[in-house]
Amino acid sequence: MRLGSLLILLVFVVCVASIAGVTVNPAPVYRVASGSMAPAVPGPHYQMTCEHCQFPSIFAATKLPESVTCPNCGKQNNKIASADLHRGDRLIWEPISLEQLRRYDIVLLHDPNDEANWQVKRVAFLPGERPTISGGELWQADQVLRKSPRQREALKQLVFDQAFDLADEPRFRSQRISGSGWHVRRGYLGFAPVGHEMADDGDWLVYHHQRCLPPPSPADKDASPLDSYGYNQDVSRELLPVGDLWLEWRFTHWQAHSVTLRLRGTDQFAEIIIDVEHQIVCSKSGDSVVELPLDLKSLEGKTLRAGVSDSRAFVEIEDDHQHLSYPLGAIGIQPGSQPLAMRIAGGPAVIRQAKAFRDIVFQGANRQLATWSFDRDLKPGEIFVLGDNVPVSQDSRFSLGVVDARKSLRGRVLRVLAD
Repeated sequence: MRLGSLLILLVFVVCVASIAGVTVNPAPVYRVASGSMAPAVPGPHYQMTCEHCQFPSIFAATKLPESVTCPNCGKQNNKIASADLHRGDRLIWEPISLEQLRRYDIVLLHDPNDEANWQVKRVAFLPGERPTISGGELWQADQVLRKSPRQREALKQLVFDQAFDLADEPRFRSQRISGSGWHVRRGYLGFAPVGHEMADDGDWLVYHHQRCLPPPSPADKDASPLDSYGYNQDVSRELLPVGDLWLEWRFTHWQAHSVTLRLRGTDQFAEIIIDVEHQIVCSKSGDSVVELPLDLKSLEGKTLRAGVSDSRAFVEIEDDHQHLSYPLGAIGIQPGSQPLAMRIAGGPAVIRQAKAFRDIVFQGANRQLATWSFDRDLKPGEIFVLGDNVPVSQDSRFSLGVVDARKSLRGRVLRVLAD
């Protein structure tokens, strides 16, 4: 089966709503026929709800396996039935000109190698740039192409959702054997001080990472994060280490002074500190300290994201009324088997909706982290596209080649509709 994101033109059209009496011509709807843009834009797939943690997931319908592994709790041997098969998602799109294209847009393309087929891919490089991929990142002019917060959110890959944690094997656990102020249950991380501030100083809540891979890989074992895709249950390949990892959570109660996120490698660590009492946000890595001002009286009701993206620490704080972004210092730590830890100081707090995410680990035509570069700059009108499901995608790195957008660009994907 060809693993490019082929599209099937449906025999029906979607009618776009008219505004103020203006009629808009209907546009054809395309259905995705393979998994190179999964999990964001999946092709035909099976749906599965884990028998152990009830986490819902999808995986490629290349064949019907006897059992699958849950990508959240890692429990193996979940049963699956043919009735769980679903068609590929549908795409709602709009026509777009080359001048309107932006990096990381999802686009609909004529396949230049087969006019009967269509492709859906993500724009990685634009005219005038020389496509370069190194260490899992996209590069241009010797600089990492850093994502905006919106772009990072569009490309993020879910690693773990604490709302589906196992009661008898929680992945967030206090570092202390006894005397901890942390209280953990599914969907809930609560902290209440057990003594004076110095007594709580070492009370870290540690995230224990598990790789959640199919047999014969071991289950229930802490291990450093790799670029595995739960969607690719039947793909055998070398997995690559993940460098960009972050947490997202929401404080439903806050009477504390600060929260610290520790990024832990094998023999080193870095910290991100959000200090409401002293009104600062900072990162510390070795001798490097980056400090920015904070203008918030409380974190209650706020959603926070903190960790590493594009090899740089960041913090985001948002609610219904505002979005605050804090780009911090460079972090060069390779995450270990317990890659993230959190500490609350100065009072009680309650966390809900805690999730761990990773970035896409981009690979060149060598499918490795080693530096790979295209042999020339892109000409006017040319774009270089990649699939989110990097390990299996057939895109500009391979037979699809560089795309002449003036000839092949159909439009930009606006929405993805599941059946």
